[in-house]
Amino acid sequence: MKKLLIIFVLLFFTNLSLADDFKSIKKKATVSNPKIIFPIQTNKGECSEPAYHAFVQKIEPIEKLDAPTGYGLDDRFDQVRSKFEQYSIPCSGGNVQSCEIVKKIILKWAKADAPKRLKSGDLWNDTLTINLHINNPMMSAYSFARQLIEFASEEEKLIEEWFTRTVKRGEHLMYGEKYGDGTGARGVPMSAHNHALSSAISHMQLGIILNDNKLFRKAFKNYEHAIRYQRKNGSLPIEVRRGGRAMFYQGRAMNVLTVIAIIAEHQGYNIWEYDHKGKGKNFHNLVKFFIDFTENNEIVFKYAKEMKAPGPAKDYKNQDLKIRRSSNWGWFYAYATRFPNHENIKRIEQWVKNPEGLNKYQLGFVRHYNNIGKRMFGDASWTVVEANCHFLK
Repeated sequence: MKKLLIIFVLLFFTNLSLADDFKSIKKKATVSNPKIIFPIQTNKGECSEPAYHAFVQKIEPIEKLDAPTGYGLDDRFDQVRSKFEQYSIPCSGGNVQSCEIVKKIILKWAKADAPKRLKSGDLWNDTLTINLHINNPMMSAYSFARQLIEFASEEEKLIEEWFTRTVKRGEHLMYGEKYGDGTGARGVPMSAHNHALSSAISHMQLGIILNDNKLFRKAFKNYEHAIRYQRKNGSLPIEVRRGGRAMFYQGRAMNVLTVIAIIAEHQGYNIWEYDHKGKGKNFHNLVKFFIDFTENNEIVFKYAKEMKAPGPAKDYKNQDLKIRRSSNWGWFYAYATRFPNHENIKRIEQWVKNPEGLNKYQLGFVRHYNNIGKRMFGDASWTVVEANCHFLK
């Protein structure tokens, strides 16, 4: 009995320490490694094969955002991001020629100050469009390029002033409001929404580029709210309401939380183990829910049937969770390489050893476990960078 009491006390104070550490990080964290958002991964070789530079894609600035009012983003900017990644991803792996093209593209957008304005500063789809497809990928790429090639001081000034304006235009941190009655997310702060988390990444990256501690720290508040307001079973109330895309959005939110944790890591802060009041509300619990879902799909149905903005996935009993989509699975590459001995990963390892009889979602975990450090995803919309290159520990 005495031994049990000692163990309980030790666990209690360990959890308090973790909570205090995060509280201190949220309030006092400083940028310790200015300009470096993600380091170049020269030790892993190139993150992807460089694009054929003889025919450089024309990535012209787009002046105005025009996302739909319902579901979806402004697809023109998704096309920009997709083309831009043909150079930003190889640049992130140390290809100098690709970094030179990245520099030219970013300078062109900065000179055009594009997109100059939103239709309205509070339109969700406009703000996510600019953060997801312009701010996040271009700031991380700027950091990569500056690690390899020279920028004149006036070029840095032009680019960084543009980043400051475009992050302000895409500001969507959603502080101060909670979901009301009549929704499965009742009482949850809107700042825990995947859109707000994406905006938080933009602020965090800008803080590192400008060596601005206040901007850098903004993301920790959003991170805290997402972790704190998860359910006991690890589901994210805002995300799992979304019909056939409930787990699609659980995965996306886990990706942006992962990006925040990795960026913090590169500045010397470990927030992976943040556990709200020591009650098991942590990132491990989010992973457990994802794994539990793959074993028993029905655990998400009671939330998904709310059918909140499901997009094209109208059947909540058929979850849209495509195996090759980095926006849903990228987080796993970071988690598996940081916590190889956690019980969550041990469950996956058992499936890897005995794949017979597994369903398609479980086989997704098997595929990704076997792919760690091998084949690249390529697409990096919700992971900001190439997950199988920059997420690995």
